[in-house]
Amino acid sequence: MVLKGRLSWKLTAGLLAAVALDTLLQLTWKTTVLATPADPSPWATLGAVFTNPLFIGVIAIMTLQFFNWLMVLAQADLSYAQPIVALSYATVPILSVLVLGEAVDSIQIAGVALVIVGVWFISQTEHLGRKTQEHP
Repeated sequence: MVLKGRLSWKLTAGLLAAVALDTLLQLTWKTTVLATPADPSPWATLGAVFTNPLFIGVIAIMTLQFFNWLMVLAQADLSYAQPIVALSYATVPILSVLVLGEAVDSIQIAGVALVIVGVWFISQTEHLGRKTQEHP
């Protein structure tokens, strides 16, 4: 349901959830990897991964992300939704600094700013193309 060319609350919530889930997934995945022993043996690595509860969290987040993405794509063109979800390219570095204590340099900050500007431009377009609107 589109309200006078605006996004429906369901699509808006789905896009926000997609950004949040992708950000949470990346941070959880990094935390899981940091908790994995540095043993180069594939068996030791697999054992450590599958006994770490964070790995189950990674799988759960991926599952939620999958079903949310299905809902988003049912309501918007991929050419609109995917660039909007690219906001996670901005949220991940910001939260990596705040949560994981990582460092970013000025080039990365400029890249994050460009992503935000690009998402703003995409957000000014229609989320459904004419062809999609004619054939729901």
